[in-house]
Amino acid sequence: MFKPIFILVAASLSAISMAQLPDSFLRGGDVSEIPEVEAAGGHYLYHGKPEDPFVMMREAGWNFVRFRIWNNPKAGYCDKVHTLAMAVRAKQQGLKISLDFHYSDWWADPGKQYKPEAWKSLSFDKLVQATYDYTKDVVSAMIAQGTPPYMVQVGNEILSGMLWPEGHLNGEDPAKWQQLAELLKAGFRAVHDAQGPDPILTMIHLDRGGDNKTAVWWFDHILKEHVKFETIGLSYYPFWHGGLANMQANLNDLAKRYHKDIYIVETGYPWALDTRSGSTEHVQGSRRGILDGYPATPEGQDAFLKKVIDIIQHVPDGRGKGLLYWAPTWISPDAKATPYDNMALFNYKGDSLASFDTMGGKGP
Repeated sequence: MFKPIFILVAASLSAISMAQLPDSFLRGGDVSEIPEVEAAGGHYLYHGKPEDPFVMMREAGWNFVRFRIWNNPKAGYCDKVHTLAMAVRAKQQGLKISLDFHYSDWWADPGKQYKPEAWKSLSFDKLVQATYDYTKDVVSAMIAQGTPPYMVQVGNEILSGMLWPEGHLNGEDPAKWQQLAELLKAGFRAVHDAQGPDPILTMIHLDRGGDNKTAVWWFDHILKEHVKFETIGLSYYPFWHGGLANMQANLNDLAKRYHKDIYIVETGYPWALDTRSGSTEHVQGSRRGILDGYPATPEGQDAFLKKVIDIIQHVPDGRGKGLLYWAPTWISPDAKATPYDNMALFNYKGDSLASFDTMGGKGP
């Protein structure tokens, strides 16, 4: 059971300011949970007034959103149909879109990369073809309805591979790296075959935001397999990936080493540690990972985001291109508490925090 923790905000936090972000800097969040929140009766407020969340994003200066794709989820959310509908709402507000293929019916991350149930009996060659066909189908559907993705991730946090067991990495085993490479190439080839006159950026996404040694080891291996992609995406959560200095050093090294644009495509930081929302367990419900100078308060969350944005903007050679906050809109409707609402960019009443504006470059 969690107990409320009250922390005084350092006076210096109120003095932190941020220059207006340039239009070329992509900023926003993975807002895939919005349909589920809305279906459960959740409502969003912007500075105290009810508003459509996508309208809020535009008004706050966001220009980028990400949608995760699950093949056949039991609850239906994050499937192709929901994603196409969300893409229309994003396009209406002028937001660029990133697609995040999990190639699974449920969450895929470093600890689990289970292939879709419908693909379980496929031979490896047919699995490669299914990866190509599914990727091309979704991307083509996005283009056909007038909402082409700006960027596509082939796999989500694929440190341990994807589409297990065929794409499951096993240390240095060259056969496993070769199989993962074939799957990645199929996905990237599908993106390029589907795209129209406007090119779509491709991305490899790892969770190693503060772990340069492992990130370099991984990218060195995949590049030896001649996998071609345009951008690097990283997740960075302090409670899993260490301090800001580690993240900064990693971004700077990867940019210089591989000469690719870099995005932080997932981050999160708590604005509270209590459970007033009714959640029985928060993803971040303890002081583990709370950084010095960035308390678990609305002001601390806001200051954390400003610092992350500043670090990305100062990546060498202008290679730091953007930031996506993970699940900024995953609030708790009255009927259903979520384990992440203390890390959303809204308070427990569904009202936007200062960090929501900061993500759009409009913070003080």
